[in-house]
Amino acid sequence: MSHRISRRSFLTLSAAGAGAVVGSQWLDLSLVEANDSLSSGYPVQVGDVTSNRATIWTRGDRNSNLIVQVSTSPNFHHHRTRTIHGGELSIATDFTGQVNVKGLQPGRQYYYRVGYTDRGLRNANFSGEGGFQTAPAPFENQTVRFAWVADLAGQGWGRNPEFEIQSFDGEIIQGGYVVFDVIRKFKPDFAVFQGDMIYADNSIPATKEIPKAIGGGTWINEPAKDFVAITLDEYRANWKYNLGDEKFRRFLAETPIYVEWDDHEVTNNWYPGEILPDGEPYNGISVDTLAAVAEQSLFEYNPIRRKKLFRSFRHGKHLEVFLVDERSFRDPNPENSDPNGIEMLGQKQFKWLKRALRKSKATWKVIATHDPFTIVTGGETDRDSWGQNEQEILGRELQLRELLQFIKHERIKNVVSITADVHFAAAIQTDPDRAIFKDFNPFWEFVIGPINSGAFGPGNLDPSFGPEYKFRRGPGALNLPGNLPPTKTDLQFFGLAEVDGRTAELTVQIRDITGILMYEKTLYPE
Repeated sequence: MSHRISRRSFLTLSAAGAGAVVGSQWLDLSLVEANDSLSSGYPVQVGDVTSNRATIWTRGDRNSNLIVQVSTSPNFHHHRTRTIHGGELSIATDFTGQVNVKGLQPGRQYYYRVGYTDRGLRNANFSGEGGFQTAPAPFENQTVRFAWVADLAGQGWGRNPEFEIQSFDGEIIQGGYVVFDVIRKFKPDFAVFQGDMIYADNSIPATKEIPKAIGGGTWINEPAKDFVAITLDEYRANWKYNLGDEKFRRFLAETPIYVEWDDHEVTNNWYPGEILPDGEPYNGISVDTLAAVAEQSLFEYNPIRRKKLFRSFRHGKHLEVFLVDERSFRDPNPENSDPNGIEMLGQKQFKWLKRALRKSKATWKVIATHDPFTIVTGGETDRDSWGQNEQEILGRELQLRELLQFIKHERIKNVVSITADVHFAAAIQTDPDRAIFKDFNPFWEFVIGPINSGAFGPGNLDPSFGPEYKFRRGPGALNLPGNLPPTKTDLQFFGLAEVDGRTAELTVQIRDITGILMYEKTLYPE
């Protein structure tokens, strides 16, 4: 049976059931139905893991007090288990909550379970569990493997119970977000979510026609999502839509994540201060109004420790990952050809990034830039990324030029970029010999996505810093139209990277959603 929910019926149900989770039809459809009942466990996630900390998240089904147990024993033997009392799960946070766990040991496997008490702090009922490994200590020569993903449930391609793939090892995987069962096979130590993990500005119809260019047919979305998000409850509903997928929940329960956001967590190509067009659905609203409730839902539904999106995480001697926020502090997109330069990161974040890169002792510094350094995005009056397809250094590129020059002059070695946003895969090498501006070190940028959205591109490279495609794959490269669904599996991609603990070599792979290797590059440390 196919389910659809409109904005009107959703808001009516949410208001009528404000005191209890069963009042939200999204939970009924996306979590209870997928699990048969809540007795099969609350959804859980763990994120922002360091060598001695972790943030554990859950969503409950009633007003209660959150309890988390963390143990080195999968059976939660008493002498190896800690109990941490969290805050209240209530309607104020849509029954979401998290606990920041301190005092963990580096490179150690931990198990956790979440529970609740209806009264006081006794008689805990546990419902939902998972596991994670803390990061190795900074002096450890340990091999570390991680994945990165983006672009989930976009362009109307949502959770299809009939979608089926054959993974690289021969297993048939059917229904929903199949990519997460594939990534699990590689046992990453963690994953970076590079934004567009919801498409708040896209509805998801009950059915959608598959282009004839790839065989035709009908894509089924169950449940459907019949609105564009404007209210806080609607933004929350987008996160719950994804959590309704059992493969996604299973992945989250066992894989630490580090979360960024991009435009579709709010609306397409947004920037602070933007006034959205008159007419449906936004009717001239300020994007700042949307961004405020969207950000609240982001922090409610993701395990982010300090409610700050720019931060870094060290994993052993050889790896540090730097996450940036390229949405909250940017200047307007239409000004991205200003020869005097405009902001992308904001000065506070920019100073932090330079300081953190200079301070880092890790062999590899991986910048997770959810908007590409080198690929042109948006129209001529809406350049959304760093560049604008001109030879000159303009707009946000002045800040990028300063960053690249800083990296060279401070002798910061082995800097690599991972990115997404553009819905195609690529490996790009920059070279000052091809660039107008030459005072920087060559670097690599690796691009992935989508994982369950429309495939587009490949797009143009901005020439300012001498980039060159060493690999690219998108519909256009195959003479196919854009917005192709996940049925064309070799146009949906995730990234996988591994730092060898012995040699410190960094190997980066781009794989399609069946896990088949599409591209591989091994980089050797300077």
